[in-house]
Amino acid sequence: MRGKKGIAILVGLAALIIAAVLYIQSTCPPKPQADEIMFRVQLDLKEDIGLLVMDHSVDGHEGGGGVSNADRSLIRHDDVLYWNFHKSDYEGLGDTVTLKMRFRIVTEYCDPNFDNIYPEELVRYLEPITLTADFGRCYPITITGDRVNGYDAVLN
Repeated sequence: MRGKKGIAILVGLAALIIAAVLYIQSTCPPKPQADEIMFRVQLDLKEDIGLLVMDHSVDGHEGGGGVSNADRSLIRHDDVLYWNFHKSDYEGLGDTVTLKMRFRIVTEYCDPNFDNIYPEELVRYLEPITLTADFGRCYPITITGDRVNGYDAVLN
């Protein structure tokens, strides 16, 4: 009987340790690798949104992408999202690049598509952000506003 209690206590302690490690990892913000530029996008909106799309240029290399929830739920109005640019995705870049970004908010959920084309009545365009960015750094951006009055993206 005593052996079973000891095993139960050890299993319980192991479960607590694992839970603590997972909790600590989930609350620590990610850090960019030396070959990536990271953006920490803090939403401070008045309502939840369907998708967040970003068109970008990295030293003249054009691209785009978007974020949505896999379960088709809305992105919460106060979520923190991370966006990474990896040096290996572009040819001939130095350690510092000129990065131009333009966010688009899709106000209702739409199935994501490769072309990032969504119904115009649901799309709100934000003013572009241009910066000189260094690989290995994280840059914070805050997006504020609502679908009626418009949205703003600010590099903090």
